[in-house]
Amino acid sequence: MADTVIEHGNVDAADERVRAELREAEEARRELVAELAGLGATMTAAMNANPGFVPCGHAFAVVIDGLAAAAASTDAAELRALSQAARDRSEHVAAHRGVSQGDAAAVRHAMGDAAGKPTLRAHLLAELMGIALAAQRGMAMGAMCDEVDVALINGLDALSYGEDSEYVRECMARCGSIAARAFALAS
Repeated sequence: MADTVIEHGNVDAADERVRAELREAEEARRELVAELAGLGATMTAAMNANPGFVPCGHAFAVVIDGLAAAAASTDAAELRALSQAARDRSEHVAAHRGVSQGDAAAVRHAMGDAAGKPTLRAHLLAELMGIALAAQRGMAMGAMCDEVDVALINGLDALSYGEDSEYVRECMARCGSIAARAFALAS
């Protein structure tokens, strides 16, 4: 977010600019989460269709960096760039592994219906963001873990499922042990 200079007597205009920037960042964050969930669905489908296949570290880095930014960034341009990177990676995996690309629009709709409500999927997303922040620190130190990476993409995939889905509950139940593994990467 750009630095805002408040001129004497113009506090309301500055406040409105800041609110507008935050609204823009929130819209970009929602789009990023939807694209990441689409990527998670694509990567999960590729792994299910090709037993033994685990996507490359670059694909997981897109997921980790995107989730970490969704948790912490207020820079709309950064969030939009990461959203495009997730969409590009999803297209790449779908094309090279012969699976359908995850539907970011469906995820956006499902999550939009629950906006501001305490739902299991919202809780799962918060857990995934925390795990990604720890995994990002580990990645910066040269440490990655397939178990953490796969749990992140499965959790993102689960965001498009119904609130009472067993898959959502399974992903949520795994978050504690996965978080511990991710935090160990960063130490």
